[in-house]
Amino acid sequence: MPKLPNDVPFPFRGRVVWLTPEQGGRTTGPPRPGESGVYAANAFVPPQTAGSGMASFVLGDFDPSNWATAAAGRWLVVDNAGPYRVQEGTVVVITEGPEPVGYFHVEQAG
Repeated sequence: MPKLPNDVPFPFRGRVVWLTPEQGGRTTGPPRPGESGVYAANAFVPPQTAGSGMASFVLGDFDPSNWATAAAGRWLVVDNAGPYRVQEGTVVVITEGPEPVGYFHVEQAG
């Protein structure tokens, strides 16, 4: 797994809620951050879908022992614009492949 830059700020703050296995989420529970301290996955912002608006998203500052926890997030490559626009109140759908595994509820964006 490539290392992610740690000096890039996380402009989004909020709560991530991981889906349980019974809800179609990860069978191993909430993800563990990699050695860089973050978890990188795919994500989209509704009304986009996994087929129309997927991009790489990074979560950090979350507690991997909890199904719901405070977290920080950012897009890895795309700008925060157009179909990827995140603002206060946005829910970012976190996926592994095309399947949702969590929801990042944005409380602060800046």
